[in-house]
Amino acid sequence: MPPTHPVVFPYRMAGGRLSPLIPVGIYVGQQWRMASFYVDSGAFYSLMHARFAAALGMDFTSGRKIFAQVGDGSLIPVYLHQLPLQIGSTQFQAPVGFSERLGVAFNLLGRIGVFERFQICFHERQRAVSFLPVA
Repeated sequence: MPPTHPVVFPYRMAGGRLSPLIPVGIYVGQQWRMASFYVDSGAFYSLMHARFAAALGMDFTSGRKIFAQVGDGSLIPVYLHQLPLQIGSTQFQAPVGFSERLGVAFNLLGRIGVFERFQICFHERQRAVSFLPVA
């Protein structure tokens, strides 16, 4: 049974602004690691820089190759892997893409595989984002 109370994450600094950055557990290279992700309701997939996978000895290019459109309209190569993730105490599988051409300094938490598992609320005045698992 999912928790009945949301997990609330206070905004953290990213690029000089308070932003919805949350800690996410990710199972890569036969171990759980923690990474910060920007909660991005405009992103289809969760994306990470390839350096993260390479540092753990993961061959990120073994994933399914797609091309993702980024903010300036260009396409970047992304290699998708189905990986275990954890937000709060909730563990689940979701596609995570790795790219050497991710042009931002932070990881992106996208909608596919994530947003349907939670009721997500951005509390701009409180500068926090909450995640309530849904059944």
